[in-house]
This record gives sequence, structure tokens and C-alpha cells, in this order.
Amino acid sequence: MAIVVTAAIVLLLVELFLRRRPWALALTSAIALVGAAIWMFSDGQSRRQQNAFAAVTVTLAADPKTCVDPQLPLAATLANNADETVNRLSFDVVGREPGRSSIAYRGTLRHERALAPGATITRCYALLYHGFSHPRPQIIDATKYEWTAHVSIVGFGNAPAE
Repeated sequence: MAIVVTAAIVLLLVELFLRRRPWALALTSAIALVGAAIWMFSDGQSRRQQNAFAAVTVTLAADPKTCVDPQLPLAATLANNADETVNRLSFDVVGREPGRSSIAYRGTLRHERALAPGATITRCYALLYHGFSHPRPQIIDATKYEWTAHVSIVGFGNAPAE
């Protein structure tokens, strides 16, 4: 659809340039101004979203002192350094054996509670047996892996009413 509209505008401008040059210059200037305004607005919005997205961080550790339940061995520290409340967060979890570059565990975890601006919380998460690559360990010991997290989805705004 955008190609058809663009082609129609180009044909209109060519026709105007051939018959009425002042009208063509005025229309071309108006289109350029509107396009520049839209580009500047969307670029500013994109930069604000990227900055807010980068302000939300997740760090992981397998700490038996923090997460005492063996079913929830992975401690995730969620920090919201953005100016808005985070109402949902998803992050990818990668586990590697120390000194190795191959991925031993991969999964996605979520946090769907409100996280106020400037707040930091630590939650304990379970590891899924099927998140481990083959050969899967018979006994899962989260302390034997180096854990990293990558924030994949951040939702800002007020939390939905429950």
C-alpha cells in the first residue's frame, strides 16, 4: 500500500513540475516538512524507549543462602532504574559451565508484578529440566554453572487490576 501511495505522489509531483512548477515546489516542501516532523518524533520516541528498556536490568546467581528452596535455586535480582513502573518483564536465561563457551541451559523467565521506579527485588526461580542441552544432568546443581540474563521484553505502565 505504501508503494502505491508513494508512486501516486511521485506521479503527481512530476505532473505538477511539468505544468505548474510553483505548486509542485510548495507541495514538495510540505511533504518534506511533514516527513521530517514524523521522522524526528518517531526517532525521539524510539530513543526514549531504548533508554527506558536499558534501565531495567537482571542479574542471576545460584546462591543457596538467598534461595533456600532447592526447587527454586536461581536468584534473579531485578532492578528498575527507569522513570516508569515496570508491569511485566521477560528475560532469557543462559547457563554455561565455567570455562566453556557452549550453552548448557537456555530458558525464558518472567516477572509479572509491578516493579516501581528505583526498586530492586530478588526472586527465586526454578530451572526446567528440558532447558538443559543433551546430555541432561541427572542431578541439577545450579551452582555448577555461570548464569547470565538478557532482558527481552519490558512492559511499562500501571499494573493491571487483579
